[in-house]
Amino acid sequence: MSFKVAAVQMTSGNDKQNNLNKAEKLLLTGVNEGATLLSLPENFSFMGSESEKLLAAESMEDGESIRFLQSFATKHNVWLLGGSIAIKADNNKSYNSSLLISNKGEIAARYDKIHLFDVDIKGGESHQESRFIKKGSTPVCTDTPFGKIGLSICYDLRFPELYRELVRMGARLIFVPSAFTVKTGQAHWEILLRARAIENQCYVIAPAQFGRHGEKRKTYGNAMIIDPWGKILARAEDKETVIAAEVDLSFQDEIRKGIPCLEHISIK
Repeated sequence: MSFKVAAVQMTSGNDKQNNLNKAEKLLLTGVNEGATLLSLPENFSFMGSESEKLLAAESMEDGESIRFLQSFATKHNVWLLGGSIAIKADNNKSYNSSLLISNKGEIAARYDKIHLFDVDIKGGESHQESRFIKKGSTPVCTDTPFGKIGLSICYDLRFPELYRELVRMGARLIFVPSAFTVKTGQAHWEILLRARAIENQCYVIAPAQFGRHGEKRKTYGNAMIIDPWGKILARAEDKETVIAAEVDLSFQDEIRKGIPCLEHISIK
């Protein structure tokens, strides 16, 4: 079984409608290239400060970004990963949530980011996501016509135990929508993505934010699609764009049969 996937790279700001208009144009490019499973980056519909993001948080019942995802997926008969959206939570916080939308416009899965980006990078940026974001607690892997898909978001990439759990749950494809900083991206982005693909023998699709977001935030970009052998099938240039690649599950089966490391796991 083979099919085409697409990953969007965009520069979102704090104007939600402008971001959604931009996302639609980029997604249409992916559709026109034949992709039937498409993905957007973390914070695709709103990329402001954490406090601004909290004010822009949406409800699951009538969120503008959610309606956009559902409308696009239905209109174009595709499955769509809404990288992440701020979803209202309690205690004056929001979840950083990734939604997988079916071609019928249904929410097939929701994943709330488990690992929050509380860091102070020497010579770089400082972030405290936990001040405004409520931590998720449950790994999510769901059945789709493309095989089982595992969900993750950005900083999760540094925690291999999450991805091993997704594979135990049956994942064949894993999404990593992100907004990596430039400093950490230059050092670790490609290495970590390829490692997660190789060690779990999965396709990894990583849409990304790129460029400058206001005065204080700049992201690395380099959206990628990687096969289970660790080969980079597509990599975005330094601009807003869409990358696409063919996923071949029979190729994945061959890799897993030839090197059955997932059957050799001895530490649970």
